Formats: sequence, C-alpha cells, structure tokens
Amino acid sequence: MKQLTDLSPFNWISESTDLGLHPESPWSYLSEFLPNDFAAYCKVFHTIYEDLSVTDRLITWDEADRRRGNAQSKDVLVSGDPGETFDCQRITWQDLASAYALEYHPEMTQDSFTENFSNGSWPKYLIAPAEGTLDEDECPRLAEVLESFTKDQHCFFFYNSLAQRSSGDSGGALFTGNLSGLDALSGGEDYYLTPTYWWPDDKSWTVFTDPDYTFTLVGGSQELIDAILGNEHLEAVAVELATRITPNSDQINIKDDQMETK
Repeated sequence: MKQLTDLSPFNWISESTDLGLHPESPWSYLSEFLPNDFAAYCKVFHTIYEDLSVTDRLITWDEADRRRGNAQSKDVLVSGDPGETFDCQRITWQDLASAYALEYHPEMTQDSFTENFSNGSWPKYLIAPAEGTLDEDECPRLAEVLESFTKDQHCFFFYNSLAQRSSGDSGGALFTGNLSGLDALSGGEDYYLTPTYWWPDDKSWTVFTDPDYTFTLVGGSQELIDAILGNEHLEAVAVELATRITPNSDQINIKDDQMETK
C-alpha cells in the first residue's frame, strides 16, 4: 500500500456527483456522494449486536448509567464491534425493526431506532452500529465481493480528515494498492477501519462511508450490486440516487414532532 502526496486522483468523485445541488433541502441524497453514472446502488447497514449477558431487555443505556452513579466503566460499549469481550450475536436491522414494530425500508438510519426507543436511549442489551466504519467482519466480506469484479487492478483508498484519528489540517489521505492490502492499512493507528471512499483504476465501482453514518453506500454494475445484496454476511438493500441518507431521512418511522423536539 503506497500513500500518495497528490490527491488529484480523488477529484473525479466530486466531479461526478450532485454535491451542493440541493441547498434548500433538509436532507442529503445519495446522488451527492456517489458518482451518478453507475447502473445500480446499494446501502450496507453496519452490524447491530445483542449483548447476551444483559437479561433485562427494558433497561436502557441511560438508566444503567444512572444506576452506576454516572461512573465510567471500561466494559461499556454503546456502539461498534464488540470483539471478543462480550457474549454477543448479530441482529439484523430488519429483525430489530420488526421487534419494535417499525417499517424496514431503504431510508432507515440509526435514528429510526433511537427516536422510537424510550427517552431516545438504546436498550442496554443492544450494541448500536458503528459510525463511519464497517466492522472487522463486514469489511473483508465486502472486499471479497468487490475482488471478483476488480481482478488485479490497483485501487484507491481515500480518508477524509474526519476519518483520521489525528488529521490536523490535512485535506485527507490517499493510498493506492490492492484490495488485499486493505486490512494492513486499516490496522494502523492513524485510520479507522474503512476508508471514506475506495474505487478501482477503471472506476467501475465506488464505496462510500460517511464518518458520521452507520451504513456504507456502494455504486457499481447491476451484477456487483446483486452480489452484495445476495451475500449472507452483509445486510444490504437496493437504493437509488434520490434516496435520502441523512439521519432524519426516515420519514416513515420518524415523525416530524419527534425531530422538532430533538
């Protein structure tokens, strides 16, 4: 994996999107963040886990924190990859939506759950999806699917300043290499697990993960998107350029009065 000092290879992304086209809208749309000329697109939901050691399904993280007297605990994990510390199992967004009588649809976000949980706090038995990164299982699974559509091409991996642990005034960091080198790059101390954008030399697909969002967006051929949608290890739904992606984009499960009280 080689870091580039010239960031210009990243410019094609902004030149191929609708960024800034909807300044009057309270939402952002997929078309503003991924090139608009792909045949198909999908949204990969970051994994939610159930902590099997928590038997009280009604207690929330906030309530548990109050019971501890607001004491900080190294064992508390509200979101992210639980690793080997917790006795956890994956629960899909679809199953969780069903459990809480919510509609499962492409414009769901983490707020779809948060705004419908008691006092806006997640139940303590749930570990919320990680923001800005696929976890250590999802990332290689997605890379495996992409590999079959990429062959031996070099790929580019761009981290914006928010995706770097210590970015300073950096305008971002750009690397080039093979998909197989992604694990080594992501394992460093300076970067989160997944880049903000990644794409191959021929620009036949693009992956985008906003540092603040709990899902990843992919554009590419219909065959590629179908392969992601059909992968049993990834929870993904088909989306379109007009799909809203901001936290308040779920206008089915989040009512206007809920957003007004935030």
